[in-house]
Amino acid sequence: MPVKNPFLLYLRSRLNSVLSIAAASLVLLSLLFLRPYALVPIVVILLAYSALTCALFFSRRGAREVVAESEEDRLKKITQKIDASAGIRERIAVLRIGDDRIAKAIEYFLQESGSYLEKCRELSRYSPLANERIERVLEICQVFLGERDEAATARRYGVPAEPGGAVPDPGDQFARDITECARVIEERTMEDLLGLSGEARLAIMKELENNK
Repeated sequence: MPVKNPFLLYLRSRLNSVLSIAAASLVLLSLLFLRPYALVPIVVILLAYSALTCALFFSRRGAREVVAESEEDRLKKITQKIDASAGIRERIAVLRIGDDRIAKAIEYFLQESGSYLEKCRELSRYSPLANERIERVLEICQVFLGERDEAATARRYGVPAEPGGAVPDPGDQFARDITECARVIEERTMEDLLGLSGEARLAIMKELENNK
């Protein structure tokens, strides 16, 4: 992928920062000690700085600085994605579900998502699909809690949730949905982060089962 705005990346690089500080220091010294004749030295300094900046930008050293800055931006964006998913996971971890089936599914999800995020930080990579599943689990939990509150209200006031009178129990389906999300996260950890094929992943799973 081509680097966007390479010159701007170079301008904020450490190399250019050192050069800019040196040029600014020379300008300041000219103002302090050559005040009546400072204009000419300042112009010379600025021209020299501009010429040196252009020369370094088109040099191999400048290219390395641009690549380093671009990589720093990439890693920063990855870290932000990982932190966002970790924050969602923390929100899920403190939810009070009050349903053993869903609580067990969430426990499995927290285990798999924790391993996934740990690998993300270790490898500086992430899986968009796994991140989406973490967000989906939060949505599932919020929908379940909302429906549970509605069902509790219906029972309290004797209002049936559906035209048959019975208040449906969605717990099993929500638990299955959460478990499926956890499985997808496990698969994406193996394939997207670790690069393991389906056969290799199956072999690892069998080995883990045999060691239980």
